Amino acid sequence: MHNMHLKKYAFFSFLIILSVGLFVYSQIGSKYTLEFFGIPVTLSVAFWVVLPMILLFIGSYLHMAYYSFINYLKIKKYKKDYDKVINSFFSSILREPRQNNYKTQELRNIGSVIDRSYIVIKEFNFDYKEDLIRKAVQYVKDIQRGEFVDIKEINLSPTNPIFQKNLENRMKEEPTYSGVILRKCDEFGRELCKKALNIFITYAEISKIKDYAKHFDKESLFNLLKIAKDKNKDLNLNISDLIYILQESKISMESKEYIELAKEVKELYLPDERLRLFEQLKEIDEKAEEAFVYTLFDLEMIDKAKDELENSEEFEFLRFKAFLELKECGKNYPLELFV
Repeated sequence: MHNMHLKKYAFFSFLIILSVGLFVYSQIGSKYTLEFFGIPVTLSVAFWVVLPMILLFIGSYLHMAYYSFINYLKIKKYKKDYDKVINSFFSSILREPRQNNYKTQELRNIGSVIDRSYIVIKEFNFDYKEDLIRKAVQYVKDIQRGEFVDIKEINLSPTNPIFQKNLENRMKEEPTYSGVILRKCDEFGRELCKKALNIFITYAEISKIKDYAKHFDKESLFNLLKIAKDKNKDLNLNISDLIYILQESKISMESKEYIELAKEVKELYLPDERLRLFEQLKEIDEKAEEAFVYTLFDLEMIDKAKDELENSEEFEFLRFKAFLELKECGKNYPLELFV
């Protein structure tokens, strides 16, 4: 029973007791004496009539007040647990489930599942009654459609997918923020750092790019070459920079990928620079030898290419050997057919 109900009960009980007392007093105005432990007590008959009613009221009021208080504590526990469930929904929608300590069994059964779950919203145009849930849904909606949302107060973990998507959005709006991500790659993980690097190389100087050489992979390396070839970009990528990035990143490249590299640098370097690049690379990695031979043929340095092929093992460079034989027979096929 709520406090308001207790107040009503007390008020109407008082009215009844008062009414009965006044009625009896109006009919019987005399007094009556009772002894309590040998002590005579003389009071109006009306009072003796309403005394049991008063005692009954006090007893019943205390009884109801006690259970009302017990019920209040239960409701308070339920309300706290309900708030925890709403918070759990909020965290799970943001892909950051957190453990909660529930006091009520009913909400513990629900909350313990939510605490260990991710919630993926399929329908955003829905009237979510709870403000906190509505807030989480709006965050996810805005982030998924490419907006950057300031959610620092939520304290999501660095590897949280919603948090990482939000950082991607920020880098698109503010490319220089990619440098912040790169400085904390150990926190954010490889995938986000890869995306940050691909943005960073679009505007940074090569001296700054080399600071993050260890984060390069094949994709970002070839992206860097495309940027270096872009006339609108002022990226001076010399062969020593390229070799440095390859060594620091420890990119594992196959022969065909080195040949792709040789094709990419055609527009970027002078003939002697191209030769010097692959002369150095083949000393570092023997898989680059085919790209060196390819470069010799591409630069029409046939004699030097022939020397390389003659000094190779019988099973090596078979395609280039076939190309050379055809060329010596006067049949000029495009070099690209043999790579």
